[in-house]
Order: sequence, then structure tokens, then C-alpha cells
Amino acid sequence: MSDLPDMSQRAFYRLLGLRIVEAADGRSLIELPPNPETTNSRGEVHGGVQVTLLDAALINAARSTAGPGAGAMTVTITTSFLAPAQGALQARGRVVRGGRRLVTAEATLFDASGEPVAQALGTLRVTRPPGS
Repeated sequence: MSDLPDMSQRAFYRLLGLRIVEAADGRSLIELPPNPETTNSRGEVHGGVQVTLLDAALINAARSTAGPGAGAMTVTITTSFLAPAQGALQARGRVVRGGRRLVTAEATLFDASGEPVAQALGTLRVTRPPGS
């Protein structure tokens, strides 16, 4: 099921420049182009921005399995930073275990050379419109 969110409803994603490339069948791909406003004093992408990108990958992977109109919110996220992140980044998310109310997902953040720079494991709560 392909369920790419309407970006006009995601002001925070627009603010950071996040782009949802894929969100289907329990997988997601989120991109962040280079942006000097998201870097720290060393020119690396700020850790908070990296966690946000990983969180977006987790959420969109979970949403893609939950059906039309469903959402997801993070309950827990554990992040490991593996290397400094610079330049364009991609986060790939994957549902590890799905459920009606709770989903476990993992995401890996890659730099432009394809090297992993951070990983996250999260539990997400699935939300559905009333009556579904």
C-alpha cells in the first residue's frame, strides 16, 4: 500500500526540508538535502535533526501498514550515533513487528556515500480515525 502523506500538512517536515520518497509495505525512505542551518558548529548535521529524520522514517514505515487515514506517534525511540553526519542524508525505516495498536520499527540513517551514521529502534502507537 502506498500512502505518501500530503506534505502540506507537515509544516515541520517542510521547515527542515525533509522529503518522503517512499512509504509503503512497512518500509520508508526519507531524504534531507544539505542545509547549513541544520548543522552544528563543526559543520555536522545536528543530532536533534538526525533523530527527527530517523523518527520520520519510523513513523512513515508504521503508517504504511496501518491503513488509510491512520497515523502513528512515537512512544519510545532509542538512537545510536555511529559517525558524524554531513551533507545529504537518507533514512530508511522498516517495520520489525506490526500490531493493531503498537508497532516496532527500526531505521538507519545514511550519509551521501551510503555509510550508516545513526540507527534507531522505536515503538509507535497507531492512531486511527474514529469508527475505523
